[in-house]
Amino acid sequence: MDTFRSDEEQVEALKNWWQENGVSTMLSIGVAIAIIFGWRAWQGNQQAYVDNASFSYQQLLEAVAQLETNGNDIQIATVDHMAETIKADYSKTGYSHFAAFFKARQAVEDNDLPAAEEELRWILANKPTAEMQLITELRLAKVLFAQQQTDAALALLNRSETGVFAHAFLELKADLLVNTGDYQGAFDAYTQAKVEIEALGMAEPQTLTVKTAYAKSFL
Repeated sequence: MDTFRSDEEQVEALKNWWQENGVSTMLSIGVAIAIIFGWRAWQGNQQAYVDNASFSYQQLLEAVAQLETNGNDIQIATVDHMAETIKADYSKTGYSHFAAFFKARQAVEDNDLPAAEEELRWILANKPTAEMQLITELRLAKVLFAQQQTDAALALLNRSETGVFAHAFLELKADLLVNTGDYQGAFDAYTQAKVEIEALGMAEPQTLTVKTAYAKSFL
């Protein structure tokens, strides 16, 4: 009898607990399930987003290849539209940065340097990777230099961390300094560029040798 009462009490206790906590427990389980399935759906959407971006970029590359062999105004406009669409629809991916690179290159070919500058600044404003940022800053410095914005270009080049692009930053900086008449600064920058190239195990370009000799001739 005591055993029966004990079981009965346990059942009654379980009923009471369920009345008090059953709803909240089910809600917690429901929330947990929703989170799991929501996370899986989000992952699926993210993968689809990246896959679609990759497909769109592949189409852009194919269109660019056709443009290289058979360029005309209609083809240029088509490729430009495709690149702009990638920037708008997939701005959270690296594909959008490459699309902006193409637009910047095309703008330079069209001698529209302000448009090229705008595209490159767009990349910098949209969280590029560290390597992408360095490449973009180099190209932007060249565009600014071409627009006679020497101070702005030098400001981009005067950064401490340039990684494997150190020699390119130094050489471009020296080019700008030659343009301003600072031949000592240019010579020093060219010389340091040589050191960076040697550290990478690369052969010194003949153009760098000529530039260094030219800057030295004014000292």
